[in-house]
Amino acid sequence: MSRYHDDYDSEAFPNQALFWEANYERALKGKRGRKALADLRAALLALPEPRLIQGALCTVGATAEAQRLDAEWMNPPPPPGWSRHDPMAGSLRDAIDGQGEGVCAIGAYLWHRKVRAGLDPDEAFASLPRLLQDDHDIAETASEAEAAGVAYVLAWRLAYMNDEWFAGKSPEDRYTAFLAWIDSQLADTAVAS
Repeated sequence: MSRYHDDYDSEAFPNQALFWEANYERALKGKRGRKALADLRAALLALPEPRLIQGALCTVGATAEAQRLDAEWMNPPPPPGWSRHDPMAGSLRDAIDGQGEGVCAIGAYLWHRKVRAGLDPDEAFASLPRLLQDDHDIAETASEAEAAGVAYVLAWRLAYMNDEWFAGKSPEDRYTAFLAWIDSQLADTAVAS
């Protein structure tokens, strides 16, 4: 399942995809984009575990949170024979099923900014929004990065790459592929400068 929804090249806005791609290329190759990529690279290297999840911005602490939500949902206990589970706890469990806890690329970037600003790494993870794919899409993830200073088109593409380009990869392989892509982009822009 993905946070991506494709609806940006309709008849009402012909060539919108071409304009979007041109803006993305400018954002990627510009000074601000190179800085964002360098910061993202540093964030990936600083992660406690070399892995990137898909389908959510951050699920660090989600297992404990899902258990807490279920416990609250069960208070008072349901009648005998009834079973009750908090749907939010189920969404958290779905987000970590098969991937474990972690962050996506944008989540890593936001986490690292908070750590560099002096926040404890665990507190920085806890302060990140979940943005689970059941309720949110890539645009909301990109907006979080935009608020942190990344050009929206670049942030959107990074979130899209995390969930779509590297879909089907394990979290560890997604991390390696993302880091290799960043290195290639930074090498390309260094040569072009």
